[in-house]
Amino acid sequence: MNTTEPGDREHLENFKIFSKHVGVWEGIWVRLDANAKEIEQFTGVVTKKIVDNQWVQTNTYQFADGRSVTQNFVGVVAGKGAIKIESSEPPFCNYTTLAEEYGTNLIIFRIWDKATGVLLGVETINLINDNTCIRTSQGFSAEGKFRGGMMITERRIG
Repeated sequence: MNTTEPGDREHLENFKIFSKHVGVWEGIWVRLDANAKEIEQFTGVVTKKIVDNQWVQTNTYQFADGRSVTQNFVGVVAGKGAIKIESSEPPFCNYTTLAEEYGTNLIIFRIWDKATGVLLGVETINLINDNTCIRTSQGFSAEGKFRGGMMITERRIG
C-alpha cells in the first residue's frame, strides 16, 4: 500500500474501483460454517456514498424471522486505492478494517481485532459488471481457526 501525507490526500471520487460501487445494492447473503454447510440465508440492502471525501456505508439486513439489522460504516482514505473503514457500533467498533483496490474490479478487505491485531476476516468484492458484484468472505477466530465464510451476490438497484 502506498500511503500519502494528510495534506496530499487522495480523493475517493478518483478511486478506480470504489467510485464504481457508489449507489444502492441489494443482495442475498449465504453464511457457511467451517465445513461449508449453510447456516443461514438473508437479504440485504447496502447503500454506499462518498460524502466529504469519506466512504459512508449503511447495510440493512432482513431475516426470515422478521428481524432487521442495520450497520453503519465510515471510511477515510488510507493511501492510494486504500480506505480505512470503522464503525461505532458493536461488534465492528472492535475491529480495524482496511479495504484496498486491486486491478480494475477487485476490492479486498482485511479485518483485524483492534486490541490484539489478530486477523479475523478477509473479504473480496469482485465487480462483475456495472450492476453486479460477487462477494466472498472468510472468518477466523482469535486463535486463527477458520470459522466459516459467506457468499454474497448483489445487484445495483439505485
